[in-house]
Amino acid sequence: MNSILNFFSYLVIFLPVALVTGPFISDLIVSTSAIFFIFYSIKNNNYIYFNNLFFKLFIVFWICIIVSASFSNEILVSLKSAVPYVRFPIFVVFVLFLVHETKDFLRKFTILFVIFYCLVLVDSYFQFIFGFNILGFESPVKNRLSSFFGDEMVVGSFLSRLFPLVLFSILYLSKKYFQNIKYLSPILLILVDVIIFLSGERTSFGILLIINFGFIILISQMKYIRIVTFIISVILIVLISISNNKVKDRMIDQTMKDIGLKENQTYLFSTIHQDHYETAYKIFKDNILIGAGPKMFRYECSKKEFQSGKYSCTTHPHHLHLQILSETGVLGYLFVLGTLFWIIKIFISTIYLNYFKKKFNENSDFQNCILIGVFVNLFPFLPSGNFFNNWLSILYFLPLGFYQFKKIKNGN
Repeated sequence: MNSILNFFSYLVIFLPVALVTGPFISDLIVSTSAIFFIFYSIKNNNYIYFNNLFFKLFIVFWICIIVSASFSNEILVSLKSAVPYVRFPIFVVFVLFLVHETKDFLRKFTILFVIFYCLVLVDSYFQFIFGFNILGFESPVKNRLSSFFGDEMVVGSFLSRLFPLVLFSILYLSKKYFQNIKYLSPILLILVDVIIFLSGERTSFGILLIINFGFIILISQMKYIRIVTFIISVILIVLISISNNKVKDRMIDQTMKDIGLKENQTYLFSTIHQDHYETAYKIFKDNILIGAGPKMFRYECSKKEFQSGKYSCTTHPHHLHLQILSETGVLGYLFVLGTLFWIIKIFISTIYLNYFKKKFNENSDFQNCILIGVFVNLFPFLPSGNFFNNWLSILYFLPLGFYQFKKIKNGN
């Protein structure tokens, strides 16, 4: 059994690399790891790692989405998304187990992850400069970058959503093994800022801005470094925008047009997104308690009542909060809202201790790195991908395994 455990630990270590191949292999790693850990826990009669608040609350949320799916107009479609979704919290618990119980797992994971993250970063710059990446792949969309992701325009999402985890990894490695690695972090911070802007993914750049603000306010070890490097990044981005009209057109001019600034009007979101949101809100109002069911937005919005006026139809509403509301109702949304307020409470506590009590806790920097990543995924004022998308869900859940939900010692 231990040899099998080691095998799955290495699968998790290589998960960030697998994400480049698309959803199939990465989801296969998550799913098989979750199944293995269930059998491992049963065999050893040890369920202590499941005994944490996150897992218990997520099981409640999972039950809510199954109930919602059971009353949807396409029950099998909804259940197909709802029932297997439990693999993600189980996987989080498995990673937590590996961090505590498997020798050198955290060191191996963080080293490989930082190396691969930097490789994707370098490859993205290579593609921007030469028009193709180091494997010879060109981006299928003009003025966008794809790096190793082929036809998928998600390199910005990969780099931005896993940015807090890479900072966590650098803090950990600099403390435990390679003290000098922290001197590389200023360069990395600047390179990440600029390449996500160059990627053409505006939501990812918005995510990055929120993450940077969180680092400045909450991460005591990097506050001043992040302020200086962010100023340098802004200067570089301005210079690039002035000298490169293609980047400027995509990231600045198109954004100003989408939010109405070029027409002397102001929108919080683009008009296209707002139409999606109107549709999602209408679906929610028609299904307040339990929603229309997971993956049901695309079916509901195809109805005749949404074919004209201020509504529009697509696969999902491009907004996490409105998707949860429209597809799982108030019952499902309480989990998202509760998680958001829990994180905000921790942030307020950190700010109070750091700035008013002058009590700096090094361990809280590690935890807040992870929580900043969770917070930005739940941030209500940015468009988002499909909550039930397996590839995106891995980006959401993978970092959570490194958050220490409770001290686990001697079986207590």
